[in-house]
Amino acid sequence: MSGTVITPEKGDRLAWDRFGASPYIATIFLSAGLVFLVQPMFAKMATPLLGGAPNVWNVSLVCFQAALLLGYAYAHLLNHFVASLRTQILIHTGLLGLAALVLPFQLSEALGLPNANQPTLWLIGVFAISIAPPFAVISATAPLIQSWYSRSGREDAHDPYHLYGASNIGSLVGLIAYPVILEPLLSLNAQTNVWTLGYATLALLLIACGVLAYRTGGGALPAMPATETASAPQTANAIWRQRLWWLTCAFIPSSLLVGVTTLIATEIASVPFLWVLPLLLYISTFILVFSQKPAISLASSKRRLVLAVAMALLALPPVTYFPYNLPLFIHLATLFLAAHVCHGVLAEDRPEAGRLTEFYLIMSLGGVLGGAFNALLVPILFNSIIEYPLLLLAVLFIRPGVPMFAKGREQLWVYVALIALAAAIVLRMTVGAELGVMLVFRGFLIAAILALVMSQSSRAGAAIIAACAWGIGMLASPITGGFSDRSFFGVAQIQERDGHRILFHGMTVHGTQALDPDLALRPTTYYAPETPIGQVFGAYDAPGEVAIVGLGTGSVACYAEPGQTYTYYEIDPLVAKLASDPEHFTYLSECTPGAEIIVGDGRLNLAAQPEGKYDLMLLDAFSSSSVPTHLLTREAIDLYLSRLTEDGVLVMHVSNKFMPLHRTVARITDEMSVPALYQFYTPPKDDKVQYHAHASQVVIIARDEATLAQFKASEDWVSLEGDGKRAWTDDYTNVLGAMLERYF
Repeated sequence: MSGTVITPEKGDRLAWDRFGASPYIATIFLSAGLVFLVQPMFAKMATPLLGGAPNVWNVSLVCFQAALLLGYAYAHLLNHFVASLRTQILIHTGLLGLAALVLPFQLSEALGLPNANQPTLWLIGVFAISIAPPFAVISATAPLIQSWYSRSGREDAHDPYHLYGASNIGSLVGLIAYPVILEPLLSLNAQTNVWTLGYATLALLLIACGVLAYRTGGGALPAMPATETASAPQTANAIWRQRLWWLTCAFIPSSLLVGVTTLIATEIASVPFLWVLPLLLYISTFILVFSQKPAISLASSKRRLVLAVAMALLALPPVTYFPYNLPLFIHLATLFLAAHVCHGVLAEDRPEAGRLTEFYLIMSLGGVLGGAFNALLVPILFNSIIEYPLLLLAVLFIRPGVPMFAKGREQLWVYVALIALAAAIVLRMTVGAELGVMLVFRGFLIAAILALVMSQSSRAGAAIIAACAWGIGMLASPITGGFSDRSFFGVAQIQERDGHRILFHGMTVHGTQALDPDLALRPTTYYAPETPIGQVFGAYDAPGEVAIVGLGTGSVACYAEPGQTYTYYEIDPLVAKLASDPEHFTYLSECTPGAEIIVGDGRLNLAAQPEGKYDLMLLDAFSSSSVPTHLLTREAIDLYLSRLTEDGVLVMHVSNKFMPLHRTVARITDEMSVPALYQFYTPPKDDKVQYHAHASQVVIIARDEATLAQFKASEDWVSLEGDGKRAWTDDYTNVLGAMLERYF
């Protein structure tokens, strides 16, 4: 490709050149900000319809990566097949106008309501119809603007990659601005209108940048530095090897991003918008590696990567148990270092400006494949969160600048790890996982981790040692074994401990059942007779209809009295299957045999029921600490009350580690002028049975005071009163504000 620059008239050139690179930087910055405002906005629209599952964020991320790939492919084809800069500008202007037809954003109803058995396909389809067109067009901005900049005739036109930093800074600002500014201050409808205004501004800036590049560069082909022009051309095989390397270095950190997000949401804390943190770190590495003066050197990240992986393997929940904030820090730091190394290699291997759009296209393809592998294939291939440690091994295996195999004394550390693993296997097979031998297991694990830290000079050696350490950790875990399965909504495990069979969703207990036949039908944990939920259900003994939103193990079924009909609403088909299988839990089969289980979103399915149908309703549909906000809005509570009889009672389980949700409910009941009571129950200190009764926070709501009179007479229940702050609605929620209320 020629590097010739056609220079316009000198006076005209100087008049336009006074703008410098500022218009290009501003355009890329705004486009990236808009791109990453869409993701949390779309997740906010879609997540409530799918039970607040963290995988909604992961699948959304893959959808956005795919749309980003589409935008990069379009930019590449436009740059490759349309030589005229003026024609490129006209084509892009036309597409910007066509894509604007779907604005302002809203979820399309063309595909109906989500199917609980195929939520991924529904989510992808809705994204493609509702969001993808404008998103794909503006996602082409970064490579397109850089391509235009390379034709601007400026002195640094041969190396436009530094503009990519503006793109990633804009991405960070967009991600942070949503939970901090847009969500607390604006309704969802207002947010989409603001985004539409930003889109119009971006369209004008894009056209202006194209005109500016044409006026200053005269429509010349991309410039190349003299060194590139003089160098020998690469062979076809070398080019394809380079492309494969780009693909690999983009695949692994993208896959690791989704893996870390899933691990955090499933095993540490499923907090709304905590999922944003891994993405922020991931994007920040692009800023570092493509900046002209990186704040953190690539060499320093390479040195620390092996230690970080060692700590991440040690911090996996089945291996050791730390306070939740420490593993969070370790896994995020490991993601940052791994992404920095992989993206740093990409930046070092970037081609000349003539292949810029190809480079971004392949990098985007690797990102899509990595994200799709985790979000779409992993839930089908694996029944536990196994992909994360596998990706850690892959990171060690591809480290650049490190030989494949160890030599000399370095091989000793591989033998140490293999011997430690063999000894751990023998110990587990002969003795088991008794607490008395856990210290021995820990010794083997420390030996393997030490070997990993000491062996940094080979890729295969480090990966083998890391695999040994992970294997030892799994063997040392007292909860290894048992039932495990996975669905779109998370990982469900069944373990037997302390005389109970326990259903875990991630690290959260979703119900237990005593193995002792004499105690098997006694409700436990949040549903024990002494808990608030147990108090309400124990007091209800009249014939009537009962609705349970959120099934768990089905523990409340054993409060059923003759003449009562129980109906269960559960969004996760896997949970419904486990709870109704007497091989796992017998609450449903013994206490409410033949009861109907309606699979799907509870609110949507309740809306299909007639008004005044139920006498008692329990809302207990939160997964871990993740809150489906659409279940806690004024419209939602109004729906629940409308499905109750005149003297019906709504019971809401609002326990949460991170948000005082009873305050959220109080603001709604105040606005609706309906009575509500609240109880924060804690088990007696002398109750030594771990799964007997759990601490819980519960709100009960009715249409009038008389219905709640029997509970109000107890000193355990207190009147719930609002504080005058803005109530949540379908159009407005403030998750970050609710989280901060716990501390201020």
